[in-house]
Amino acid sequence: MAHKIKAFYPPALELVPVILLLFAFSYTAQYYPLLPEQVPTHFGLLGTPDAWSEKGFWSVYVLPLLGAIVWLSMFLINLFLIIEPDDPGRMINLPQKQKEKLGRERLEAIRSVTARGIMIMNLTLAAMIATLQYGSINVALGRQESLGLTALFFAASVLIEAIGLTVKTISMTFTSGSQSA
Repeated sequence: MAHKIKAFYPPALELVPVILLLFAFSYTAQYYPLLPEQVPTHFGLLGTPDAWSEKGFWSVYVLPLLGAIVWLSMFLINLFLIIEPDDPGRMINLPQKQKEKLGRERLEAIRSVTARGIMIMNLTLAAMIATLQYGSINVALGRQESLGLTALFFAASVLIEAIGLTVKTISMTFTSGSQSA
């Protein structure tokens, strides 16, 4: 399986989000006993806490748990995209005639770009979760007043990555005869 992934990107890159999420869980577990009875559960646009909840498993661990679920879901989708189809066109939602015009080589290029894009977004999301969880714990402990612009930075990064991937893959679906149509 790793040899198939290697054709798209270095498989070791998948360890980075895992390490980031493990950091989020371990940092939270380490400081959980020291957290006050009220912990921040929502932050405003500038990273200032604007909602607090009683300290509990769900109020403290919801972010890394959601991060782990998102990472695993995106990893499995990407893995299926990479290892499942022998025909790269099978995973691309285009009319059959358009797929035939594009040819196997172009369809494979679209699959490669998509797999890499999903991996990059997954990495960014894991970094966002780890950073926000770290900041949230530190805000609860009184070590910092806010998250700053961290959430905005990551939201912009994910949005730019998603738009970039969308534009790139759509532009790759045009053939010389279909660009004017």
